[in-house]
Amino acid sequence: MPITESSVTLNFPDNNYFRLCDCDGYKAIQSNFAEMDACWYDQTNDILYIIELKNWENNSLAEETDPNYTHEQIQVMKEGISNYRIRNLVKKSVDTSCMFMSILLRKTSGNKIQQCSPFTISNNTTIKLLSIINWTEADSTYISTINTQYKSKFNSYAKLFDIKTFIVLTKVKASELFTWIS
Repeated sequence: MPITESSVTLNFPDNNYFRLCDCDGYKAIQSNFAEMDACWYDQTNDILYIIELKNWENNSLAEETDPNYTHEQIQVMKEGISNYRIRNLVKKSVDTSCMFMSILLRKTSGNKIQQCSPFTISNNTTIKLLSIINWTEADSTYISTINTQYKSKFNSYAKLFDIKTFIVLTKVKASELFTWIS
């Protein structure tokens, strides 16, 4: 069954997926955690994809047409939005990675989350974090910049958890790379 959120559809080739937001084990701890939107396990290749879906559409603000705002004020607003977006992506990545580490360590909360999952991962499972952005502008420079800053901030956690792939990409690029994304 496809998952659609933020104008992005995930149509996994099998039923080895679940959503933390639907999991009672996650709901019991969610007040302090942020979760990514979907988890799919590619059993053939022993890869766990943890996916965040965002609808940012474009890089314009309604205030840009308001003569009460200067160009400098608009740039400050955009910078604030970008910083918020990066912090949000990093928090979701860190929190969700911690939940899966709790599963691997067989901790009580991790075991409760594992009960929601139709698959079991091991220490050998490769984990890939994908943040897929519905971006309607042809110019994806902004997403590239966000990706660079996200990678810089998440890199230490990635090393700690041995996560080699963690990326922010547009819906268009993601659908080119993965047949199950549209």
